Amino acid sequence: MDPVTCSLIFHNYYGQHENWVRFFSEKITVPFTLFYNVVEDSLYNQEENGLYNQEEDSLYGPDQYHRLSDRLYRSVSGPWLKKIVLCRSPNQGKDIGGKLVLLDALMQEPPDGGYIVFLHDKRSPHKIQSQQWADQLFGIIEPEFVRKALSLFDRKKDLGLIAAAHSIHNEYDPSLRSFISNNGSQLTRLRQELNILNKDYRYVAGTMFWARAAPLLDFFGRFPPLDIRKTLEKGNVMDETAGSITHAWERLFSWLIFAQGYTIKGL
Repeated sequence: MDPVTCSLIFHNYYGQHENWVRFFSEKITVPFTLFYNVVEDSLYNQEENGLYNQEEDSLYGPDQYHRLSDRLYRSVSGPWLKKIVLCRSPNQGKDIGGKLVLLDALMQEPPDGGYIVFLHDKRSPHKIQSQQWADQLFGIIEPEFVRKALSLFDRKKDLGLIAAAHSIHNEYDPSLRSFISNNGSQLTRLRQELNILNKDYRYVAGTMFWARAAPLLDFFGRFPPLDIRKTLEKGNVMDETAGSITHAWERLFSWLIFAQGYTIKGL
């Protein structure tokens, strides 16, 4: 059996589970493990046939859980997807909260391969109206992108993050000597509390990127993902008028890697 190259962390809010597993197993052409989180109180997931248990007010009883797991495995196409780890969680911290749930699961069985790719859904891959938008969102798992990313990781040992170039933003304005978004107070406090002493303030907007596993495992070995998740806001939190811990973590996911001496590359 080919050794696993990477772990794919995927957060699902909009359902269509078989479509997503089929999409990943056909698109990604290196051996990988899929860590798959379902938002159990999402209306879209509650509508999935046979999944929501009204008596338990839960997406899963034991039967529903195993039924969905079987459905996911039956949707696998091709030789590349080696294993599926299925998780569920309430809607707290949006996709950031789901990714923390999956990182906790990943740390229970340290991953094969040295890389993690983070994704979350934007409706079903078969319901995205614009093909250009779909390609932009999920271009980081196109075979050519994956080939370039893995080659760069292998050649540049200080490279910790690789993302689509258009998704890399800078939170800091040197002329103002301050953070740009409304999340400045949250970022200042969390960087101090978590000892994230980065000097590079770029980050991947949308938190969809490739990363070396080592700095993430090191950080979350010291600061457990589920403890962090408890601090995130519940529901569909926004940051247009006021900052949030959830949106601060959109930046900190990149910064905790930079703080360990790594850099970022856009493709």
